[in-house]
Amino acid sequence: MPTRRRRISLVLSLGLLTGLLAGAPGSAHAAGPGAWQKLATIDDSAATVGMFRTGDGHLHLVWLNKEASAQSHTYGTATLSLAGSLLGSGTAFSHWNSLDPDPQLVKDGTGIRLVFEGGTGSSGCFSLGVVYTATNPTAGLTYTLAQNTSMSHTSAGIGVLAATTESDGTTPVATFASGHLFHEDVGGCPASNSDGTIDNESGGDFPNNPAIVTEKNGSVWVAWFEETNTTLGYDVAQILPTTTTPVEAPGSGTSDFGENNQPHQPVALAAGANGGVYMAYCSPGLHAGNKVPCAHIDLWKVGTSTPKVVPDSSTGSGQHVALAAGKAGRLTVLWYDSAQNKIHAVRTNTTATAFGVDRIIAPPPHTDFITSLQAEGTFGRLDVLVNDTLNTTGLPITIQQTQILAGLTLTANPAKFSHTSAHTVTFTVKDAGQPVSGAKVSCQGLTKTDTTNANGVATLTFPKGFPTGKHVCTAGDSDYNPGKTTLTVT
Repeated sequence: MPTRRRRISLVLSLGLLTGLLAGAPGSAHAAGPGAWQKLATIDDSAATVGMFRTGDGHLHLVWLNKEASAQSHTYGTATLSLAGSLLGSGTAFSHWNSLDPDPQLVKDGTGIRLVFEGGTGSSGCFSLGVVYTATNPTAGLTYTLAQNTSMSHTSAGIGVLAATTESDGTTPVATFASGHLFHEDVGGCPASNSDGTIDNESGGDFPNNPAIVTEKNGSVWVAWFEETNTTLGYDVAQILPTTTTPVEAPGSGTSDFGENNQPHQPVALAAGANGGVYMAYCSPGLHAGNKVPCAHIDLWKVGTSTPKVVPDSSTGSGQHVALAAGKAGRLTVLWYDSAQNKIHAVRTNTTATAFGVDRIIAPPPHTDFITSLQAEGTFGRLDVLVNDTLNTTGLPITIQQTQILAGLTLTANPAKFSHTSAHTVTFTVKDAGQPVSGAKVSCQGLTKTDTTNANGVATLTFPKGFPTGKHVCTAGDSDYNPGKTTLTVT
């Protein structure tokens, strides 16, 4: 049976749609890379965060804040700067009788559209239990409910939600009912046209944890975890402009190992900036002679026959896999390693064919367990959000955020030389095998520095008599974690 289904209350109340700025201008709090900031304490350990980055670099967030009793459900909001500073927070909806814990934020022209499920306890449109929307034309903290409209024809059994916007920038598409149905555009309440149907690759009826993206060519794709009585695995299908037959991600099925490698959160799906649809997932197999649900994590370009194994993911204890599209076609695969109690992030090159440095960070302090891991990286910097239960008094459930910078690799030629004469060393700086220009290269004991050119190359001259021993050299860039190498002077 499915393991990530939401309860849906059809008893609904008209809510207040006001965005409240939490702090005065200038009171922003910055959480630098690796430093966690708590955005909220919430009620639901399965809740995920709706995320959308606008053209000014600001990251907009919406999450289910409270759901303790009828008429008390709220959606919290926040806006972060590109550097991770908290610019403001507030409330999108309050006093609703039910709100599902997976709100979605998508593009709506120059603004933002909130797609969500839930409702009020009163009569009328908002008591039908369908998919609703609210708009935020100024990309601030205020969301205005779209009156007498919805995004679904079905009025019962609505479950896990995912949403995107078509390439026109205004037409939303949502998949719901645990990924079994989808609907294009906003219509009546309920929508007058029928919802589309998504079938499992094996014909079963238990799709779970859906994710949806719009590919560069305008097509819309949905991925989900298939869980039937006989089949487990990751499926993907195009739903617009036409519906295609679902296909299973290579190696994601578990018939050989009998291990349930479910994602426990939305499937890691992304559309590359240069085209293509990509999925990251746990591949079951043997680790240290034992059958495990995540022998390694694979990155698969939909339509190809062979996925790529993500570096450092073959520990047998990976989970909560996430995937974020970045600039110039780069992708970042993230996961939580439960045995290490660490979060990993590995970014690809611009063609998503090679991997860079594995960046590893600790989860928030006092973490008891993580139930979801999400990321957004369209502007280069990677914002990471977790639903994190703490081991402090009361076991509070929190939404926390940090940033992870991609890593640089730095090589030196020659890496060893004698102090008896002057030597010029050529340094090369790369990101996932591709040159990085504008990186500053410096070395211990040398006052001069150099900046890499378009080929990622910088040169430094070490004078005769330079101290013997080992000297650490560093390549730095504001958007990267530094790369390091060691020179040996004899």
